[in-house]
Amino acid sequence: MSSTITRRQALVGVSGTLLLPAACSTVSLRPHALANEVFAHGVASGDPRATSVVLWTRVSGTDAAVPVDWQVASDPDLLSIVARGRITTDADRDHTVKVVADGLPAGRTLYYQFAANGRQSPVGRTKTLPRGELDELVVAIVSCSNYPFGFFNGYEAIADDPAIDVVVHLGDYIYEYDEDGYGGPQGKRIGRIHEPRHEIVTLSDYRMRHAQYKSDLGSLAMHARHPLIATWDDHETTNNPWTGGAQNHQPEEGDWERRREASLRAYYEWMPIRDPGPDGAPEELWRHYEFGDLASLITLESRHTGRSKQIELGDYEDRLTDPERARLFYAEVVGDPERRLLSADMERFVADALSASVRTGRRWRLIGNQTIMASVVAPRLDDPLFAQERERMSDSARGLLDMLTDFGALRLAGNMDAWDGYPAARERFYRIAREAGARDLLVMTGDTHVFWANALYDAAGIAMGVELGTSGITSPRGFYELGAAVTDRFDELVAGQNDSVLWVDGRYRGYIRLSLTEELARADFVAVSNIASPNFRTRTVKTATIVKTDGTLRYA
Repeated sequence: MSSTITRRQALVGVSGTLLLPAACSTVSLRPHALANEVFAHGVASGDPRATSVVLWTRVSGTDAAVPVDWQVASDPDLLSIVARGRITTDADRDHTVKVVADGLPAGRTLYYQFAANGRQSPVGRTKTLPRGELDELVVAIVSCSNYPFGFFNGYEAIADDPAIDVVVHLGDYIYEYDEDGYGGPQGKRIGRIHEPRHEIVTLSDYRMRHAQYKSDLGSLAMHARHPLIATWDDHETTNNPWTGGAQNHQPEEGDWERRREASLRAYYEWMPIRDPGPDGAPEELWRHYEFGDLASLITLESRHTGRSKQIELGDYEDRLTDPERARLFYAEVVGDPERRLLSADMERFVADALSASVRTGRRWRLIGNQTIMASVVAPRLDDPLFAQERERMSDSARGLLDMLTDFGALRLAGNMDAWDGYPAARERFYRIAREAGARDLLVMTGDTHVFWANALYDAAGIAMGVELGTSGITSPRGFYELGAAVTDRFDELVAGQNDSVLWVDGRYRGYIRLSLTEELARADFVAVSNIASPNFRTRTVKTATIVKTDGTLRYA
C-alpha cells in the first residue's frame, strides 16, 4: 500500500466529490459539505451493535433548545429509509445530539443525516455489526491525536479507505495542555494553537477543546465515513490519572473528582458512544463487540475505575543503585499484588466476554488496550554512538539520555504508567484469559506514539498472544529531542535485548490497518509523510502477518 495524497486531492476530485469507488461515489463529502454553519462539527457514528448504532452531531449558532430530525437509509441518496426520529438538544448538553438508531439490519452499510434550523447535515456513512459467517474484517487502529503537533492526516487517509469496517480509537483523542504545553511551540509555527489557550479544567474548557479537535478536516472526513469504537486513555482528562488523582492535576486547579467528572461528561457529549444506563457509572467504559463468527473485540478501561497510583522511580533512587537492588525493588514495590490496573468489575467483564467468545467459536479475540502490555526492559546503551551524540545535545536531552542509560544498566522497566508498572495486574489478566481458554489474545495498543510488534508471555513464559502498538496520529515519541540517530539505535537495541519485542520503530506518525480472515491477520503499519501541513503521502513501513497454531498466535 503506497499512495501520494495531498489534502485537496484526498477530498476533492475533478468534480469536487470525494474520490471513492463507484459503489460509494454518490456520497457527497466535498470539503464544504463536511460541515456547515448549523452542523459545524460534522457528523459521526459509533459504538455499533448488530441492529443499532450511535449517531452524533452538534447544532451550532444557537443558545435555544432545538428539535433535530434524523434519518437512516440503506442507500446513499437517502431514498430507502429504515429508521427516523426527532430529538431535542439544548445548552445543558452543549447542543450535541446523540441518537441510538435501533431496529437496523445487521451487517449493513447505512447512511444517515440530521436536519435542524432549516439546514441539513452532511450525509454520513456507517455500518452495523454482522451476524453469522464473516469472511473478512478490516479495522483501522488509531491513538494520540494532538492538535498543535499537526494536521490529522492519518484520519484523512483512513477516510479515503472504503474497505475499512470500523475505526478503533485507543485513547488520547484530545490533549489537555495549554498553548505553551506539550506541542505548543509546533502549534504556533503551523497555526494550530489550543483553544482555550489555558489548560482545560472545567466543563466548558473540555467542551471547547473537543469542539476544536472535531474541526480538523481529517477528523470531519473520518467520522463521516466510518463508525468509531472509542476508549479513553489519560489525556481526555489529564496526564497519568489514577483513581485518586493525576500527575497533571495540582491542588490550585480545584477538586480532582470535579475535574474528572467534567472531562467524562464532555467526552460522552462529544463522542459517538452510548451513555451509561440509569444505574451505570460514566467511568465504566468497557465493551464487548461481536463481529459475526470471526472476531470479538473487548475494550478495556484502565484509568478511572481500578488503577493504583503510578510508581515514581525518582522517589526510590536509594533502592536503584545496582541491578540486584533494582530487581528486588521491582519485585517488592512495583510487583505488589495489591496494585491494580483494572477494577474487579472490569476483570469480571473480561472473564465473561472471553468465555463467551471462546464458547461461540470465534476465530480472533481482539483487546482494545491503552498502554503497552508486553514486558519491556530498558536496553543497555553501550554503543559508542550514544557517547558521541551526547556531546552534541542540549542539557535537557543529555539528562534524558543519562536517565535512559541508567535504566539500561539496571535492566529496569522504565514505563511505570504501562502494564510493566503493574506486573501483578498483568498476571491476573493473563490468568483470566487462560481460565477462559484464550491464550490467543490479539492486543491492540496506543499511548507510546511508536509502532510495535510484540509477543506476549506471562511470568512463567507461557505464550498469551501478540500485541500491535500503533504510533500517534500526530503525537511524537517521548524523547524525540534526542535526535534520529540515537532514537533509531535505541529502538534496535530494545528489540535486540527484549524477547517480547519483535520490532519497534518510533520514526513515524500514522495508524495500523488490521485485516482479519479465517486464516490469518495482516497488520499494515501505515505512516503519513507529513503532519506539519495538509499535504502528505502514505506508505506501509512494515507488514506483520499473524497466524493461529494450536490455540496460540504467532508472527508468521
